[in-house]
Amino acid sequence: MLLLSLQGASLLHAQQDLGIRNSHYAGIQAALLNPAGMEGQYVKWDVNVASAGTLFDNNYLYIPKGAIPVLGFRSIIEGIKHQNKFVTTFDPSNPDKRYHFMLASEVLGPSFQAEIKEGQTIGFTFRARAFANIDNFTGHVAQNAFDYMRNKILWYKPFHDNSTRIDGMAWLEYGFYYAATIYKDCKGELAAGLGLKYLQGLGAAYVKNTSLNYTIGDTTQLIFTHSNLDYGRTDYDTYRKSTGRRELTHGYGLGANIGFTYTRRHNTSYLYKLGVSLVDVGAIRFSRNTSAFHLHSDSANFTNWYTYDLKTNEQVDRTISAAFYQGDSTRSYAGNSFKMGLPTALSFQADWNCYDNLFVNLTVIKGFGHGHGQGVVQPDVYSLTPRYESKWLEASLPFSLIYYGHWRPRLGFAVRAGYLFFGADAPAGLFKLRNMYGTDFYIGVHFFRKK
Repeated sequence: MLLLSLQGASLLHAQQDLGIRNSHYAGIQAALLNPAGMEGQYVKWDVNVASAGTLFDNNYLYIPKGAIPVLGFRSIIEGIKHQNKFVTTFDPSNPDKRYHFMLASEVLGPSFQAEIKEGQTIGFTFRARAFANIDNFTGHVAQNAFDYMRNKILWYKPFHDNSTRIDGMAWLEYGFYYAATIYKDCKGELAAGLGLKYLQGLGAAYVKNTSLNYTIGDTTQLIFTHSNLDYGRTDYDTYRKSTGRRELTHGYGLGANIGFTYTRRHNTSYLYKLGVSLVDVGAIRFSRNTSAFHLHSDSANFTNWYTYDLKTNEQVDRTISAAFYQGDSTRSYAGNSFKMGLPTALSFQADWNCYDNLFVNLTVIKGFGHGHGQGVVQPDVYSLTPRYESKWLEASLPFSLIYYGHWRPRLGFAVRAGYLFFGADAPAGLFKLRNMYGTDFYIGVHFFRKK
Protein backbone atom coordinates (compact mmCIF):
# COMPACT_ATOMS: atom_id res chain seq x y z
CA MET A 1 0.00 0.00 0.00
CA LEU A 2 2.84 2.39 0.80
CA LEU A 3 4.49 1.66 -2.54
CA LEU A 4 1.27 2.35 -4.45
CA SER A 5 0.76 5.62 -2.58
CA LEU A 6 4.31 6.81 -3.19
CA GLN A 7 4.08 6.04 -6.88
CA GLY A 8 0.64 7.60 -7.26
CA ALA A 9 1.67 10.78 -5.48
CA SER A 10 4.80 11.08 -7.57
CA LEU A 11 2.80 10.96 -10.78
CA LEU A 12 0.54 13.83 -9.82
CA HIS A 13 1.45 17.15 -11.09
CA ALA A 14 -0.44 22.51 -1.26
CA GLN A 15 0.58 25.08 -2.67
CA GLN A 16 -0.40 28.35 -1.05
CA ASP A 17 0.63 30.76 -3.84
CA LEU A 18 2.02 32.96 -1.08
CA GLY A 19 3.25 35.64 -3.48
CA ILE A 20 -0.16 36.10 -5.12
CA ARG A 21 -3.15 35.46 -2.85
CA ASN A 22 -2.56 38.37 -0.48
CA SER A 23 -2.28 40.93 -3.28
CA HIS A 24 -4.86 43.66 -3.84
CA TYR A 25 -4.97 42.39 -7.44
CA ALA A 26 -5.40 38.71 -6.50
CA GLY A 27 -9.03 38.67 -7.57
CA ILE A 28 -10.86 35.40 -6.92
CA GLN A 29 -7.56 33.80 -5.81
CA ALA A 30 -7.87 35.75 -2.54
CA ALA A 31 -11.11 33.96 -1.66
CA LEU A 32 -9.28 30.62 -1.54
CA LEU A 33 -7.24 31.86 1.43
CA ASN A 34 -9.91 34.10 3.01
CA PRO A 35 -13.34 34.66 1.42
CA ALA A 36 -13.54 38.12 3.02
CA GLY A 37 -10.43 38.98 0.98
CA MET A 38 -12.65 39.66 -2.04
CA GLU A 39 -13.65 42.92 -0.33
CA GLY A 40 -11.21 45.84 -0.25
CA GLN A 41 -9.38 44.83 -3.42
CA TYR A 42 -8.35 47.26 -6.14
CA VAL A 43 -10.34 45.39 -8.81
CA LYS A 44 -14.00 45.81 -9.71
CA TRP A 45 -14.18 42.38 -11.33
CA ASP A 46 -11.79 39.52 -11.98
CA VAL A 47 -11.90 36.46 -14.25
CA ASN A 48 -9.47 33.62 -13.70
CA VAL A 49 -9.00 31.95 -17.08
CA ALA A 50 -6.81 29.11 -15.82
CA SER A 51 -4.18 28.61 -13.16
CA ALA A 52 -2.39 25.63 -11.69
CA GLY A 53 0.06 24.84 -8.96
CA THR A 54 1.63 21.98 -7.10
CA LEU A 55 3.47 21.45 -3.84
CA PHE A 56 5.24 18.31 -2.77
CA ASP A 57 7.87 17.77 -0.14
CA ASN A 58 9.36 14.86 1.77
CA ASN A 59 12.46 13.83 3.71
CA TYR A 60 12.89 10.34 2.25
CA LEU A 61 13.30 10.62 -1.54
CA TYR A 62 15.38 13.20 -3.39
CA ILE A 63 16.94 13.95 -6.76
CA PRO A 64 20.65 14.78 -6.34
CA LYS A 65 21.74 18.31 -7.18
CA GLY A 66 22.63 18.52 -10.86
CA ALA A 67 20.89 15.27 -11.85
CA ILE A 68 18.26 17.17 -13.83
CA PRO A 69 18.51 20.36 -15.94
CA VAL A 70 17.13 23.69 -14.74
CA LEU A 71 13.31 23.51 -14.76
CA GLY A 72 13.69 19.91 -15.91
CA PHE A 73 10.07 18.81 -15.51
CA ARG A 74 10.33 16.34 -18.37
CA SER A 75 13.45 14.83 -16.83
CA ILE A 76 11.64 14.45 -13.49
CA ILE A 77 8.72 12.66 -15.17
CA GLU A 78 11.12 10.37 -17.03
CA GLY A 79 12.95 9.71 -13.76
CA ILE A 80 9.68 8.67 -12.13
CA LYS A 81 8.80 6.45 -15.08
CA HIS A 82 12.16 4.70 -15.25
CA GLN A 83 13.04 5.05 -11.54
CA ASN A 84 16.56 6.22 -12.32
CA LYS A 85 16.71 9.70 -10.78
CA PHE A 86 15.56 9.33 -7.19
CA VAL A 87 17.81 8.43 -4.25
CA THR A 88 16.62 7.57 -0.74
CA THR A 89 17.92 8.73 2.63
CA PHE A 90 17.40 5.29 4.16
CA ASP A 91 19.92 4.49 6.90
CA PRO A 92 20.41 0.71 7.35
CA SER A 93 21.78 1.35 10.84
CA ASN A 94 18.52 3.08 11.80
CA PRO A 95 15.75 1.24 9.89
CA ASP A 96 13.02 2.42 12.28
CA LYS A 97 13.54 6.12 11.55
CA ARG A 98 10.27 7.75 10.56
CA TYR A 99 9.74 9.86 7.44
CA HIS A 100 7.04 12.09 5.98
CA PHE A 101 5.67 12.86 2.51
CA MET A 102 3.02 15.33 1.41
CA LEU A 103 1.57 16.55 -1.88
CA ALA A 104 -1.07 19.10 -2.81
CA SER A 105 -2.08 20.05 -6.34
CA GLU A 106 -4.82 22.11 -7.88
CA VAL A 107 -6.10 23.46 -11.17
CA LEU A 108 -8.36 26.50 -10.90
CA GLY A 109 -10.52 26.60 -13.98
CA PRO A 110 -12.84 29.36 -15.21
CA SER A 111 -13.71 31.36 -12.08
CA PHE A 112 -14.69 34.93 -11.31
CA GLN A 113 -15.53 37.58 -8.75
CA ALA A 114 -17.54 40.75 -9.26
CA GLU A 115 -18.59 43.71 -7.15
CA ILE A 116 -22.38 43.71 -7.32
CA LYS A 117 -22.59 47.03 -5.50
CA GLU A 118 -20.37 49.02 -3.19
CA GLY A 119 -19.45 46.87 -0.23
CA GLN A 120 -20.68 43.56 -1.67
CA THR A 121 -18.84 41.04 -3.84
CA ILE A 122 -19.78 37.62 -5.18
CA GLY A 123 -17.58 34.91 -6.68
CA PHE A 124 -17.55 31.45 -8.22
CA THR A 125 -14.72 28.92 -8.44
CA PHE A 126 -14.23 25.63 -10.23
CA ARG A 127 -11.24 23.64 -8.97
CA ALA A 128 -9.72 20.21 -9.42
CA ARG A 129 -7.68 19.27 -6.35
CA ALA A 130 -5.52 16.42 -5.09
CA PHE A 131 -3.97 15.90 -1.65
CA ALA A 132 -1.82 13.11 -0.24
CA ASN A 133 -0.19 12.64 3.17
CA ILE A 134 2.09 9.76 4.15
CA ASP A 135 3.02 10.26 7.77
CA ASN A 136 5.43 8.51 10.12
CA PHE A 137 6.37 5.76 7.69
CA THR A 138 9.35 3.75 8.84
CA GLY A 139 12.53 3.54 6.83
CA HIS A 140 12.42 -0.23 6.39
CA VAL A 141 8.84 -0.16 5.03
CA ALA A 142 9.72 2.67 2.64
CA GLN A 143 12.94 1.05 1.43
CA ASN A 144 11.28 -2.33 0.91
CA ALA A 145 8.55 -0.56 -1.10
CA PHE A 146 11.15 1.41 -3.08
CA ASP A 147 13.11 -1.79 -3.88
CA TYR A 148 9.99 -3.93 -4.47
CA MET A 149 11.18 -6.09 -1.53
CA ARG A 150 14.23 -7.19 -3.54
CA ASN A 151 16.88 -5.60 -1.34
CA LYS A 152 18.68 -8.63 0.05
CA ILE A 153 20.21 -6.75 2.99
CA LEU A 154 16.64 -6.43 4.35
CA TRP A 155 15.82 -10.14 4.04
CA TYR A 156 15.61 -12.47 7.05
CA LYS A 157 15.29 -9.54 9.46
CA PRO A 158 12.24 -9.04 11.70
CA PHE A 159 10.73 -5.56 11.35
CA HIS A 160 7.90 -3.76 13.15
CA ASP A 161 5.79 -0.81 12.01
CA ASN A 162 3.07 0.71 14.21
CA SER A 163 3.05 4.25 12.85
CA THR A 164 2.54 4.48 9.07
CA ARG A 165 -0.53 6.49 8.11
CA ILE A 166 -1.64 7.22 4.53
CA ASP A 167 -4.46 9.51 3.38
CA GLY A 168 -5.04 10.69 -0.17
CA MET A 169 -7.86 11.88 -2.35
CA ALA A 170 -8.72 13.84 -5.49
CA TRP A 171 -11.90 15.80 -6.06
CA LEU A 172 -13.70 18.49 -8.03
CA GLU A 173 -14.96 21.55 -6.20
CA TYR A 174 -17.64 24.09 -7.15
CA GLY A 175 -17.51 27.11 -4.85
CA PHE A 176 -19.96 29.98 -4.39
CA TYR A 177 -18.63 32.99 -2.46
CA TYR A 178 -20.11 36.13 -0.96
CA ALA A 179 -18.31 38.92 0.90
CA ALA A 180 -19.63 42.15 2.35
CA THR A 181 -18.44 45.13 4.36
CA ILE A 182 -20.39 44.89 7.61
CA TYR A 183 -18.96 47.96 9.37
CA LYS A 184 -17.25 51.09 8.09
CA ASP A 185 -16.15 54.42 9.50
CA CYS A 186 -13.55 57.04 8.65
CA LYS A 187 -10.74 54.93 10.12
CA GLY A 188 -11.41 51.51 8.64
CA GLU A 189 -13.80 48.78 7.67
CA LEU A 190 -14.69 45.24 8.72
CA ALA A 191 -15.63 42.65 6.08
CA ALA A 192 -16.98 39.11 6.34
CA GLY A 193 -16.99 36.41 3.71
CA LEU A 194 -18.51 32.96 3.24
CA GLY A 195 -17.88 30.24 0.69
CA LEU A 196 -20.02 27.13 0.19
CA LYS A 197 -18.65 24.27 -1.89
CA TYR A 198 -20.19 21.28 -3.62
CA LEU A 199 -17.68 18.43 -3.92
CA GLN A 200 -17.36 15.49 -6.31
CA GLY A 201 -14.93 12.83 -5.11
CA LEU A 202 -12.84 11.35 -7.91
CA GLY A 203 -10.76 8.91 -5.89
CA ALA A 204 -9.39 8.20 -2.43
CA ALA A 205 -7.31 5.76 -0.42
CA TYR A 206 -6.21 5.40 3.19
CA VAL A 207 -4.15 3.16 5.48
CA LYS A 208 -4.49 3.43 9.27
CA ASN A 209 -4.24 1.48 12.54
CA THR A 210 -0.99 0.00 11.31
CA SER A 211 0.60 -2.70 13.45
CA LEU A 212 2.80 -4.93 11.32
CA ASN A 213 5.41 -7.46 12.34
CA TYR A 214 6.96 -8.91 9.22
CA THR A 215 10.00 -10.70 7.81
CA ILE A 216 10.93 -11.05 4.17
CA GLY A 217 12.35 -14.53 3.66
CA ASP A 218 13.80 -14.12 0.14
CA THR A 219 11.37 -14.38 -2.79
CA THR A 220 9.49 -17.39 -1.43
CA GLN A 221 8.10 -16.05 1.85
CA LEU A 222 6.70 -12.86 3.35
CA ILE A 223 5.81 -13.68 6.95
CA PHE A 224 3.48 -11.66 9.19
CA THR A 225 2.97 -12.27 12.91
CA HIS A 226 0.49 -10.55 15.26
CA SER A 227 -0.37 -7.94 12.63
CA ASN A 228 -3.32 -5.60 12.04
CA LEU A 229 -4.12 -2.95 9.43
CA ASP A 230 -7.14 -1.08 8.08
CA TYR A 231 -7.28 0.29 4.56
CA GLY A 232 -9.76 1.52 2.02
CA ARG A 233 -9.76 2.64 -1.58
CA THR A 234 -11.93 3.58 -4.51
CA ASP A 235 -11.80 1.19 -7.45
CA TYR A 236 -9.07 2.54 -9.72
CA ASP A 237 -9.92 -0.10 -12.33
CA THR A 238 -13.10 1.86 -13.13
CA TYR A 239 -10.99 4.78 -14.38
CA ARG A 240 -9.81 2.69 -17.32
CA LYS A 241 -13.40 2.12 -18.43
CA SER A 242 -14.82 5.58 -17.75
CA THR A 243 -16.37 7.59 -20.55
CA GLY A 244 -17.22 10.76 -18.66
CA ARG A 245 -17.25 12.64 -15.36
CA ARG A 246 -20.15 10.58 -14.00
CA GLU A 247 -18.13 7.37 -14.20
CA LEU A 248 -15.15 9.10 -12.58
CA THR A 249 -17.20 10.28 -9.61
CA HIS A 250 -16.95 7.99 -6.57
CA GLY A 251 -18.52 10.19 -3.90
CA TYR A 252 -20.07 13.51 -2.94
CA GLY A 253 -19.70 16.04 -0.15
CA LEU A 254 -19.98 19.62 1.03
CA GLY A 255 -17.41 22.12 2.25
CA ALA A 256 -17.23 25.68 3.51
CA ASN A 257 -14.84 28.61 4.00
CA ILE A 258 -15.47 31.55 6.31
CA GLY A 259 -13.36 34.60 7.03
CA PHE A 260 -13.10 38.17 8.29
CA THR A 261 -10.81 41.09 7.47
CA TYR A 262 -10.27 44.45 9.08
CA THR A 263 -8.71 47.19 6.97
CA ARG A 264 -7.22 50.27 8.61
CA ARG A 265 -6.95 53.48 6.60
CA HIS A 266 -5.72 57.03 7.05
CA ASN A 267 -7.99 59.25 4.99
CA THR A 268 -8.01 57.24 1.74
CA SER A 269 -4.59 55.66 2.25
CA TYR A 270 -4.30 51.96 3.06
CA LEU A 271 -2.28 51.33 6.24
CA TYR A 272 -2.74 47.68 7.10
CA LYS A 273 -5.16 44.78 6.95
CA LEU A 274 -5.74 41.92 9.39
CA GLY A 275 -7.56 38.75 8.45
CA VAL A 276 -8.59 35.44 9.95
CA SER A 277 -10.23 32.53 8.14
CA LEU A 278 -11.28 28.92 8.51
CA VAL A 279 -11.09 27.05 5.20
CA ASP A 280 -11.89 23.59 3.85
CA VAL A 281 -14.35 22.57 6.54
CA GLY A 282 -16.18 19.49 5.31
CA ALA A 283 -15.83 15.96 3.98
CA ILE A 284 -16.63 13.64 1.07
CA ARG A 285 -18.47 10.34 1.46
CA PHE A 286 -17.05 7.83 -1.04
CA SER A 287 -19.66 5.15 -1.73
CA ARG A 288 -19.52 4.30 -5.43
CA ASN A 289 -17.09 1.50 -6.44
CA THR A 290 -15.52 1.85 -3.00
CA SER A 291 -14.33 -0.73 -0.48
CA ALA A 292 -12.88 -0.81 3.04
CA PHE A 293 -10.86 -3.70 4.49
CA HIS A 294 -9.56 -4.94 7.83
CA LEU A 295 -6.55 -7.25 8.08
CA HIS A 296 -5.67 -9.29 11.16
CA SER A 297 -3.54 -12.36 11.66
CA ASP A 298 -1.47 -13.96 14.39
CA SER A 299 0.47 -15.82 11.72
CA ALA A 300 0.36 -15.32 7.95
CA ASN A 301 2.70 -16.54 5.24
CA PHE A 302 2.54 -14.90 1.83
CA THR A 303 4.34 -17.55 -0.20
CA ASN A 304 6.02 -17.03 -3.58
CA TRP A 305 5.08 -13.35 -3.57
CA TYR A 306 7.70 -12.72 -6.24
CA THR A 307 5.73 -14.67 -8.86
CA TYR A 308 2.40 -12.86 -8.47
CA ASP A 309 1.23 -10.68 -11.37
CA LEU A 310 -1.55 -8.59 -9.85
CA LYS A 311 -3.13 -6.28 -12.41
CA THR A 312 -6.36 -5.13 -10.73
CA ASN A 313 -7.12 -3.80 -7.28
CA GLU A 314 -9.59 -6.66 -6.73
CA GLN A 315 -6.78 -9.16 -7.33
CA VAL A 316 -4.61 -7.28 -4.83
CA ASP A 317 -7.36 -7.23 -2.19
CA ARG A 318 -8.22 -10.92 -2.58
CA THR A 319 -4.60 -12.01 -2.56
CA ILE A 320 -3.82 -10.07 0.61
CA SER A 321 -6.98 -11.37 2.31
CA ALA A 322 -6.11 -14.95 1.41
CA ALA A 323 -2.62 -14.53 2.87
CA PHE A 324 -3.93 -13.09 6.16
CA TYR A 325 -6.95 -15.37 6.55
CA GLN A 326 -5.62 -18.81 5.58
CA GLY A 327 -6.94 -18.82 2.04
CA ASP A 328 -10.18 -16.85 2.56
CA SER A 329 -10.00 -14.18 -0.16
CA THR A 330 -13.08 -12.22 0.95
CA ARG A 331 -12.86 -12.18 4.76
CA SER A 332 -10.94 -8.87 4.91
CA TYR A 333 -13.87 -6.97 3.35
CA ALA A 334 -15.31 -4.48 5.88
CA GLY A 335 -17.67 -2.19 3.96
CA ASN A 336 -18.53 -0.38 0.75
CA SER A 337 -18.03 3.25 1.80
CA PHE A 338 -15.89 5.58 3.87
CA LYS A 339 -15.61 9.29 4.57
CA MET A 340 -12.56 11.50 3.87
CA GLY A 341 -12.15 14.86 5.58
CA LEU A 342 -10.96 17.97 3.73
CA PRO A 343 -7.63 19.67 4.61
CA THR A 344 -9.21 21.98 7.18
CA ALA A 345 -7.02 24.90 8.25
CA LEU A 346 -7.12 28.06 10.33
CA SER A 347 -5.30 31.02 8.78
CA PHE A 348 -4.18 34.42 9.99
CA GLN A 349 -3.07 37.20 7.62
CA ALA A 350 -1.48 40.57 8.33
CA ASP A 351 -0.62 43.00 5.53
CA TRP A 352 1.24 46.27 6.08
CA ASN A 353 1.72 49.09 3.59
CA CYS A 354 5.20 50.18 4.64
CA TYR A 355 5.79 52.75 1.85
CA ASP A 356 3.86 53.71 -1.30
CA ASN A 357 3.65 50.50 -3.36
CA LEU A 358 5.74 48.43 -0.95
CA PHE A 359 4.02 45.94 1.34
CA VAL A 360 5.00 43.28 3.86
CA ASN A 361 2.69 40.34 4.49
CA LEU A 362 2.63 37.79 7.32
CA THR A 363 0.54 34.66 6.78
CA VAL A 364 0.15 31.74 9.17
CA ILE A 365 -1.76 28.59 8.19
CA LYS A 366 -2.42 25.88 10.78
CA GLY A 367 -3.75 22.54 9.52
CA PHE A 368 -5.92 20.18 11.56
CA GLY A 369 -5.83 16.39 11.69
CA HIS A 370 -8.83 14.05 11.72
CA GLY A 371 -8.15 11.91 14.78
CA HIS A 372 -8.98 8.26 14.12
CA GLY A 373 -10.98 9.17 11.01
CA GLN A 374 -9.73 9.42 7.46
CA GLY A 375 -8.82 12.71 5.83
CA VAL A 376 -6.06 14.72 4.23
CA VAL A 377 -4.12 17.28 6.25
CA GLN A 378 -2.97 20.76 5.31
CA PRO A 379 0.67 21.36 6.32
CA ASP A 380 1.42 24.23 8.69
CA VAL A 381 2.87 27.29 6.93
CA TYR A 382 4.51 30.38 8.42
CA SER A 383 5.44 33.02 5.85
CA LEU A 384 6.82 36.55 5.61
CA THR A 385 6.52 38.16 2.18
CA PRO A 386 7.73 41.60 1.06
CA ARG A 387 6.19 42.70 -2.23
CA TYR A 388 6.02 45.54 -4.73
CA GLU A 389 2.53 46.05 -6.10
CA SER A 390 1.09 48.14 -8.95
CA LYS A 391 -1.59 47.62 -11.59
CA TRP A 392 0.65 46.17 -14.28
CA LEU A 393 3.63 44.88 -12.35
CA GLU A 394 4.01 42.99 -9.10
CA ALA A 395 6.93 41.14 -7.53
CA SER A 396 7.35 39.42 -4.17
CA LEU A 397 9.84 37.27 -2.25
CA PRO A 398 8.03 34.89 0.12
CA PHE A 399 10.16 33.36 2.86
CA SER A 400 8.33 30.53 4.57
CA LEU A 401 8.60 27.60 6.95
CA ILE A 402 6.47 24.55 6.21
CA TYR A 403 5.78 21.77 8.70
CA TYR A 404 4.20 18.40 7.85
CA GLY A 405 5.94 16.29 10.50
CA HIS A 406 9.24 17.72 9.26
CA TRP A 407 10.37 21.37 9.14
CA ARG A 408 11.46 22.84 5.80
CA PRO A 409 12.63 26.46 5.27
CA ARG A 410 11.90 27.89 1.82
CA LEU A 411 12.70 31.06 -0.14
CA GLY A 412 10.60 31.76 -3.21
CA PHE A 413 9.54 34.41 -5.69
CA ALA A 414 6.41 35.52 -7.54
CA VAL A 415 5.86 37.88 -10.46
CA ARG A 416 2.72 39.30 -12.04
CA ALA A 417 3.11 41.05 -15.37
CA GLY A 418 -0.26 42.41 -16.36
CA TYR A 419 -2.63 39.47 -16.46
CA LEU A 420 -0.01 36.69 -16.24
CA PHE A 421 1.41 35.51 -12.92
CA PHE A 422 3.87 32.81 -11.97
CA GLY A 423 5.93 31.96 -8.95
CA ALA A 424 7.42 29.32 -6.72
CA ASP A 425 7.59 29.09 -2.94
CA ALA A 426 10.37 26.44 -3.06
CA PRO A 427 12.24 26.66 -6.40
CA ALA A 428 15.79 25.79 -5.26
CA GLY A 429 15.69 22.16 -6.43
CA LEU A 430 14.35 23.12 -9.87
CA PHE A 431 17.26 25.54 -10.35
CA LYS A 432 19.95 23.00 -9.34
CA LEU A 433 20.77 24.94 -6.17
CA ARG A 434 20.38 21.94 -3.85
CA ASN A 435 19.19 18.35 -3.70
CA MET A 436 15.56 18.26 -4.71
CA TYR A 437 13.32 16.93 -1.93
CA GLY A 438 10.32 18.78 -3.29
CA THR A 439 9.12 21.91 -4.99
CA ASP A 440 6.25 24.38 -5.02
CA PHE A 441 5.29 26.36 -8.14
CA TYR A 442 2.24 27.98 -9.72
CA ILE A 443 1.24 29.81 -12.89
CA GLY A 444 -1.93 31.38 -14.19
CA VAL A 445 -3.78 33.96 -16.29
CA HIS A 446 -6.54 36.20 -15.02
CA PHE A 447 -8.16 39.34 -16.37
CA PHE A 448 -9.40 42.17 -14.18
CA ARG A 449 -10.71 45.71 -14.24
CA LYS A 450 -9.27 48.20 -11.79
CA LYS A 451 -11.69 50.29 -9.75
